[in-house]
Amino acid sequence: MTTLRYTTLIMVTWMTIAGAGAQEVDIASLSKPTADASGPEVFADMADRGYIPLFNGQDLTGWRNPYPHGEAKVVDGEIHLLADKKFFLVTEKTYSDFRLSVEIHLPEGPANSGVMFRCHVDDEAAKKVYGYQAECDGSDRRWSGGLYDESRRGWVWPSTAGRSTDQFLQHADESKQFFATPRIRDALNRNGWNRYVITCVKDLIRIEVNGVETARFRDATDASGYIGIQHHGEKGQTYRFRNLFIKPLPVIPGQDHVKLTEQEPVTIRRVDDKTTQIDFGKVAFGNIVMPVPASGRGTANVHFGEKLKNGSIDRDPPGTVRYGMTLIRLGQQRGNWIVPTPVDDRNIEQAGLMYANPPAVLTPPQWRSVMPFRWVEIEGLDADFPYELIRRRAAYSATWNDDASSFQCSSDILNRIWDLCKYSIKATTFAGVYVDGDRERIPYEGDAYLNQLSHYTTDDDVTMAARTFDWLMENGTWPTEWAPHMVFMAHAHWMHSGDTQWLKHRYEELKTKTLIHRCGDDGLVRSDEMDQNRHDIVDWPKNERDGFVFTDVNTVVNAFHIQALKQMSEMAKAVGKEDEAQAFQARAQMATASLNDQALNQATGIYRDGIGTDHSSLHANFFPLAFGIVPEENRQSVTSWLQQRGMQCSVYAAQYLMNALFANGGDQHAIELMTADGDRSWKHMIDSGTTISWEAWDMKYKPNQDWNHAWGAAPANLLPRYVLGVQPNVPGWSNAMIRPCTGGLSYARGNVPTPLGPVQVDWTNDDVFRMTLALPSEMTANLDLPGRKDTTSVFIDGSKVDATRSGERWIVDQVVRGTTTIEVR
Repeated sequence: MTTLRYTTLIMVTWMTIAGAGAQEVDIASLSKPTADASGPEVFADMADRGYIPLFNGQDLTGWRNPYPHGEAKVVDGEIHLLADKKFFLVTEKTYSDFRLSVEIHLPEGPANSGVMFRCHVDDEAAKKVYGYQAECDGSDRRWSGGLYDESRRGWVWPSTAGRSTDQFLQHADESKQFFATPRIRDALNRNGWNRYVITCVKDLIRIEVNGVETARFRDATDASGYIGIQHHGEKGQTYRFRNLFIKPLPVIPGQDHVKLTEQEPVTIRRVDDKTTQIDFGKVAFGNIVMPVPASGRGTANVHFGEKLKNGSIDRDPPGTVRYGMTLIRLGQQRGNWIVPTPVDDRNIEQAGLMYANPPAVLTPPQWRSVMPFRWVEIEGLDADFPYELIRRRAAYSATWNDDASSFQCSSDILNRIWDLCKYSIKATTFAGVYVDGDRERIPYEGDAYLNQLSHYTTDDDVTMAARTFDWLMENGTWPTEWAPHMVFMAHAHWMHSGDTQWLKHRYEELKTKTLIHRCGDDGLVRSDEMDQNRHDIVDWPKNERDGFVFTDVNTVVNAFHIQALKQMSEMAKAVGKEDEAQAFQARAQMATASLNDQALNQATGIYRDGIGTDHSSLHANFFPLAFGIVPEENRQSVTSWLQQRGMQCSVYAAQYLMNALFANGGDQHAIELMTADGDRSWKHMIDSGTTISWEAWDMKYKPNQDWNHAWGAAPANLLPRYVLGVQPNVPGWSNAMIRPCTGGLSYARGNVPTPLGPVQVDWTNDDVFRMTLALPSEMTANLDLPGRKDTTSVFIDGSKVDATRSGERWIVDQVVRGTTTIEVR
């Protein structure tokens, strides 16, 4: 594309926006949320997310004014504060660890307010309220979201001479520069509502303003206290507050959404005169329950393990493959013991490394501790102990349905891969939200999205995806591309459930996840030195990046950005934000044109890793192909190039490589990669004997990997979505797309769960492609069918139908309902 053509395209794009009436939508409105809702809907939504109202919207029950001056009243569901001297309205209860959400509207003119938290009240003192405050700064200084210590130590973050104690002046320059950066400086909406979110866990304090984190600081001065809201004392000024909610922490999702299932041993064998080994057949997260010996003294050891070595549990396994030992005392109890597994401190940490580790997801304390294991070895009990009465208490989603899904095809190894990956999704539901295996037990956005896709195709009652989305919106992680994954998660949930009301309540928050705040005038995301060295992930672990060269404009990052913009446009339209839908679409078009002009190498027909390098990695090509960014005239060249490169990416990125291949005629190659010999395929996992998918292809590619990582279970969604070919066409599945990819297989059959009921597919591909399709009663489907070059017609229930040839596929004009038989002849 010439520069003139590129510039013209950008001008046309923005003229289109103006012509559509969206010219008033600026980048600020697309990049940060607008707090524009209140009332019963908000109360119901926040309650669904685990929040408790601090203000009932009707009166000031639960609040008090410790000052002799100041007025607080309720007006149209808001708290209005009026005064001619500073005062604070405070709660009657104290709080320790929590996530607090408050919306503030500053008055015009000179104004300053804030939210007190873990604060103290001394009714006898002149300055009655003191402690932590999240600043709401209406002045040109723009320190909104700063951490202030009211009537005590002054400014903590940022800090400044004369207003801070010496210990905080050490970071004065750094903190002031931080608040001068545009994203932080402009976080406050000076003339509208602003949502403040304050999270306190142990000594870790986080403050967010309109979705932008403004403070993350450790301070152990106060562990609990009151919540308060401030009038700064300007006479005649009214400060407005609404939507005040608090969520006590920690939250334990497994409490209501996971249950323990007692499982019998598969085999029991005596290893030696002191030790008996019990095999439960597959790895699961749990512990055991066993009878207390009727007699005996002393102790016995219970060993738990994921891996065997020379026929016994490996007690020094590699990476984070799990092993642990619990000591039990004999002869001091009656009945049954629950034998907990050892506790890994990292799996229960609630305030770990400040920028690396959000809180671990805890399991219910009444379970006792759990870990992933398949084998138990009990050392110190007699041979005649009733080992057959020992049960594993395995934790799975309380609504998991093994019969909800099925898949079978002409490839035995592919069937075994399906079984492995389906069980991997089931086994990793133990926490009630999707977590990264057992290393940290925290959700990551990239991991969670892959889990979500596979959970939808394997189970028929999936609430965990939406629950994990809400968890991650409150506990996000650091990689650049993980932020757009939140847009993907919301879009996938909306498409699966059709729940536009759910989407409406989360749409504004998603604006912080598109990376628009890092864009230049050409619509492309910029990466500074820190982004290139740490945040831009491309793939993980690092040695799986196929030699990717990092530059200021990263092709992979921008592919994610463009896909997020496209999905935001769809979701904006769904929630009635037509102008924003057009603006997101226009920015997606502009960024696509810019990326294709500057990163697509016209000489080779493939993408460079970024602007400023001629290196072309696998990742720089399959992500744009998977996201529909590649121009139609270049798709074949990119697909062909990918097919020559093999699996030069991680288990995580393989999801997107497979998506790209299946959607662009490379289905046979995709299946060959899944089932390939060597150590970079799911066949390798099967051959290793694992029962849950791995975090990486092999230990040599990630020496610290764990063996219970569901992001390695992509075939659980790839086989139903592409080989059976079942995907939603509209939100809620009232219309589906049935697009089977045969991939060299002679037959495939299975059930794909949907909210309307299962879709049943059974196809054979010999001389004729023949498919029996059974749809739920409330669903219609469009058909996109495979057809060799010598095929001429499509028949439905024996009658020829209108269809259009597209390459080696047939697009059927009519929709189908119920149970039908389709043939391509």
